[in-house]
Amino acid sequence: MGAEDTSNEFEYEPRPVKAILKEMKNLSELMIDLAYYSALYGDVQLAEEVFKLEKRIDFLQMLLSMQAALATRSRSAAEKIVSIYAIAAAANRISDAAADIARMTVKKIKIPRDFALTVYGEEDFVATFKVPKELNGKTLSELFSETGVVVDVLIARRGTKVFLEPSEEFKLFSGDVLVVRGTFSNVRQFSKCFGINITEREEVLEKKYKPIVNMLLSFKRISRICVDLAYVAVLTRSEDIAKKVQELEEYTDLLLDQVSEEIFREKDLTLKERLGGLWIAIASEDIADAAAEMVEPLLKGLEPHPLITDIIGKADERISVIEIDEKDHGKTLSQLKYSEKGIKILAVKREDEWYVLPREDFEVCKGDILIIKYSAELEPLVEELEHEEDREEIIEEIQEEEWEEE
Repeated sequence: MGAEDTSNEFEYEPRPVKAILKEMKNLSELMIDLAYYSALYGDVQLAEEVFKLEKRIDFLQMLLSMQAALATRSRSAAEKIVSIYAIAAAANRISDAAADIARMTVKKIKIPRDFALTVYGEEDFVATFKVPKELNGKTLSELFSETGVVVDVLIARRGTKVFLEPSEEFKLFSGDVLVVRGTFSNVRQFSKCFGINITEREEVLEKKYKPIVNMLLSFKRISRICVDLAYVAVLTRSEDIAKKVQELEEYTDLLLDQVSEEIFREKDLTLKERLGGLWIAIASEDIADAAAEMVEPLLKGLEPHPLITDIIGKADERISVIEIDEKDHGKTLSQLKYSEKGIKILAVKREDEWYVLPREDFEVCKGDILIIKYSAELEPLVEELEHEEDREEIIEEIQEEEWEEE
């Protein structure tokens, strides 16, 4: 997927609302991860990528506002377009908050990478590499073969053009910038073909950074959950899940107070580091606020636009459904082993009841509907579990049931 950055001068380019909103969703969710990683690892290059994506989303929101206005010709269409504006505004607010988090990486806080790796673990490491002349013309597949490891390439940026999740056949050019994710050992091995050697972590820890790192991890988790559930609420048109998003947003207000107190109690942190930690906490809470704003039209009785269903189901990070059949009746979510395959279960719908963020020991019953989240690469696996046509039909039935309840 390609996306071009823009200059300060706005230039109108007609594009379908669906394409614009899908790109905004993809970019804003990616920015959440990149911003927290940049802060956790003190990675200024990663922060710079966040700033570039923020500019792109600003441009997209303006473009969407113009395009959606042109498409609104009736009161009914106007009411449904509100949900489009809400998601676009939320995506833009998320991108602004992510940029604020990344900005602290550049200006105030320099968390040692060794400390972050020790506390955060080595299973989900992100790094940025610039393609040297020696690799010009090579594909990602060739690099994977040469290094003997495979990493997830989140972004390939070529000048002002951004490619999200490029395929293995993506051909590299000198000067391209890659943002990759994988285990620390795999990323370290992959870095060698770029002439970079990421050193092994040291055992000497600077404990003064623990409250900031713990805060980053807590907010990273809760902010992503809020955004995920907001999309679930809009997809299913569920008032119950929308209210759950609001509850989580209220929880982040309390979390903000708690981490702020903890950061300012840490005497070893400099004033600059304390202010930086506080600023990150405020920006993190803003992501949850954006998620809550996304569901406001739904709670006010405004029906979401039909386009949103397709956008959520076709994005880089997708949300869909699986219905439990007889053979899986009585199994726990752990026994289904979906999480081991990369499929996250956000909620379970059992008749008129919703179970949000169920535990691994939750037992499913025949007829239960699992609301799942997965990456686009896992579409073939999800298709095996539940055919696309059946998933579309299930979602339509849920939407009708939930909207009738309103």
